[in-house]
Amino acid sequence: MDARRPIVLTPTARTSPTLWSHVRLCSLRAALSINPDADSWVLHSPRAWLGTAFHWLMAGAPGDSSEAASLWDGAIAKILADASRHRLDARFANPERWPGYYLVRQRAIASAVEKGGRRSVARPRGPPGGSPPTGGRERLLTARSGRLAGRPDQFDSTAVTEYKSSLPDPVRADAASIVDGYWRQLRLYSVLIGEMGTWPATARIVAASGQVLEEPVHRPACEAEADAAIAGLDAMNQALSTGCDSAALAIPGQVACGQCPYVAICPAFWSWCEAKPLPELLEPAARGTLRSVDPGTDGDLYAVNVILRDRYGAGGGQSLALRKSVHGDLTGLPSGSTLRIVYANLRPDGRLRADASTCVFSEAEIPELRCGSV
Repeated sequence: MDARRPIVLTPTARTSPTLWSHVRLCSLRAALSINPDADSWVLHSPRAWLGTAFHWLMAGAPGDSSEAASLWDGAIAKILADASRHRLDARFANPERWPGYYLVRQRAIASAVEKGGRRSVARPRGPPGGSPPTGGRERLLTARSGRLAGRPDQFDSTAVTEYKSSLPDPVRADAASIVDGYWRQLRLYSVLIGEMGTWPATARIVAASGQVLEEPVHRPACEAEADAAIAGLDAMNQALSTGCDSAALAIPGQVACGQCPYVAICPAFWSWCEAKPLPELLEPAARGTLRSVDPGTDGDLYAVNVILRDRYGAGGGQSLALRKSVHGDLTGLPSGSTLRIVYANLRPDGRLRADASTCVFSEAEIPELRCGSV
C-alpha cells in the first residue's frame, strides 16, 4: 500500500473471539486489527506461526510420524510463502531460527500422531492452506443473528478444544491474563456451538507439549461473554461511525500497549509514551531525530546515528546498527528525519539495541488514521 495514503477505520458487521480480545484492551487496536491496510505495518510473530502450524497438524490427525512431519513441513512452507510477500515478515525466512522451532515441531508431531491413532473415523486430507476440514474442526460458525462468528479448532458433542503451541510460563506477570483470554475465547466458541443445538459440556486447552487445561462449560457465563462481545462491537462501531479522532478510540497504557502490534502507527501510543518518564514496555519504543547514517562495509550492515527524545540514554546521541535485509534501507533518509523505533532491546547502559524483531520507520511514511462510516 501507499504509506502516505490514510488508513480509514470503518465499522464491521460482526465480532469474533479474536476481535473481542482486542476490543477489551483498546477499541483503536480492534479497529486496526480488521483493516487489511494496517496489516502491512505489523511484524508478525514466528511463535504465533508455530501455533498455526500446530493447528493444521492437529486438524490433519496423521497416522504416523512420517505423515505428520510432511504435514508440518507443508504448513511451514505455506507460512513462509505468505511471509515472503510481507515487507516486514520477510526477515523471518529461516524457520530454524524461530524461538523453540525444533522443540515445538517435535512435540506437535508427537501430539498429532497420538491423536490420529485414537481416531476411528476417516482422516481429512489436503494441503495446508486449502479448504478447512468440515465437521467439527475449523468450521465457520455464527450466532446472535450472524453478529458473532468464529472457527473452533475442534468440537464434538461433549467438548470444545483450542490448540496452542505452548502455554505461558506461570512465573510471567501476564500468564494469568493470557490464559483467561483463552477461556474467554472458548466461552464464545461454546455459544457458537450451542446455537447449533447442543452445548459442549467441557472446554479444553491443549498445548503441543501435551499439557491440557480443562473446565466445565458454564452456559450463563458463556452467554454473558457473548453479550459483552456484542456490546463491545456496538460501542466500537458507534464511535467509528461518528468520524471521531482515532486517538479517542485508544486506551493507552502498559497493558493495552505492551504487546500491541500497531504501536508504530498509533498516534495515541506515542503521545502516551512520550508523556511518561520511562513506561515499562516489554520491548522499548522511542522516537528520535536522525543525525547521520554510517554505511557498513558489506553492503548490508549500516548504522543510524540518532538523538532520542528524553529517554534511553538521557536524550543523548547514540548509534543503532541495522541491516538492510532485516530492517529495510534507511540510508537515503536526510539528516533531521524523525524515526520511530519499536521492538528494540535495552542494553545494560540504558541505550537501545536492534535485533531481528526491531522495526525502524521514517515518520514521514507513517499513514494517518481516520475514522469513518461504511
